[in-house]
Amino acid sequence: MLVALGAAALVTFPYWSAPWASRFATTLLRDALILAIFALSLDLLVGRAGMPSLGHAAFFGGGAYAAGIAGQQLATDQLPVTLGAAALVGAVLALVIGVLVVRSEGIFFLMLTLALAQIVFAIAFQWTAVTGGSNGLSGIGRPMLASIDFSSPDLMYVLVAVTFVLAALVVWGLARSPYGRALIGVRENERRMRALGYDTARLRLSAFVIAGTIAGIAGALSAYSTRFVSAQDAGLGNSVRAFVTVLVGGAGTLGGPIVGSAVVSLIERVVPSILPTDLRISEALLGLVFIGFVLFARQGMAGLGRSAWLRVSRR
Repeated sequence: MLVALGAAALVTFPYWSAPWASRFATTLLRDALILAIFALSLDLLVGRAGMPSLGHAAFFGGGAYAAGIAGQQLATDQLPVTLGAAALVGAVLALVIGVLVVRSEGIFFLMLTLALAQIVFAIAFQWTAVTGGSNGLSGIGRPMLASIDFSSPDLMYVLVAVTFVLAALVVWGLARSPYGRALIGVRENERRMRALGYDTARLRLSAFVIAGTIAGIAGALSAYSTRFVSAQDAGLGNSVRAFVTVLVGGAGTLGGPIVGSAVVSLIERVVPSILPTDLRISEALLGLVFIGFVLFARQGMAGLGRSAWLRVSRR
């Protein structure tokens, strides 16, 4: 019941917070939820299946471009068409890349995902006729669902919040299912899982495709929100951003990537407004936060919260 009330409060935030919350607060929360969807998709690989990827932005950027190009080329803003195109491109990219990388492990997996994602970035950067090249793809329309127009900022926020709730439910359901437990088994001891009769390569590939699909949807939401897509959406910087979000929040937990997205969004958007400077102070601060968690709290904020709760409960 409390979870349902929390989800309802989140979805309706622009309406009940109107007397005191600024438009900036709604925009900040919307962008944080998009990052949370992206981070949840990556956590399926990092936290559940033990596949630390540095190329996850390829699916995010692919979904963003797919939504924008489908809307412009097909002359439609209908949500099922553009969002469906984003999910499909994310899934296909993940399938193609996944087939090439899922049998590798450790540093080899990490570097292969990075290299293949950089190929996607290069295509987006150089295919000017389709993607706009270095200028990006602008003028992306806000979607419509039948007669519902999501052009207004409040309705755009509702679309993002509803998608976030659905994505969180999907990830939660997968984590609690036998499939999710099998992924954890692959992460902990792949050789034993193979001995038990599991096709571990297929399990890893399926997780890769599911994660890519969700990341593609997050990319489409980003394109709708900003009305713009650039090659940087598929670049290394965006992959690192998602990776930092997962690790700061706590890998392998539902709440970790969500809390991590809030922390990263606050650092990226609020700190520069408080400390205006020509230096990239937010990037430096985010790097320091990441180093701090790696050195002193590898379980992330979720792990810190769990440890604090255990100490309080024992008293």
